[in-house]
Amino acid sequence: MNDYPSLFEQGKNLSKFALDLVKHIKSTDGKDLMASDELFQERMKICAACDRYDEGPNRCKECGCYLDVKARLILDSCPLQKWTESIENWDDKFNDMLKEMGEKSKD
Repeated sequence: MNDYPSLFEQGKNLSKFALDLVKHIKSTDGKDLMASDELFQERMKICAACDRYDEGPNRCKECGCYLDVKARLILDSCPLQKWTESIENWDDKFNDMLKEMGEKSKD
């Protein structure tokens, strides 16, 4: 038995992130999606010290993500809150977008 979340949970994690990513790309014309090398290295150092880190495949056992991708994307965050996305107020923006989408669907 592996220590990763179920495929369903991994799918939910990926779906939420994909939606966040598409919205960010749209709002910034695709600029600034990747973390700086310094931020990436800082995130990887934190992950490597975590008990949920699987060094062989370089994966997180908490969310199932491959960390060489997860830590590089500016909008991603650690599911254990050991590091967060680097966009200020991203959750507020995300909730505003969802609200706006709901209002548009009523029209």
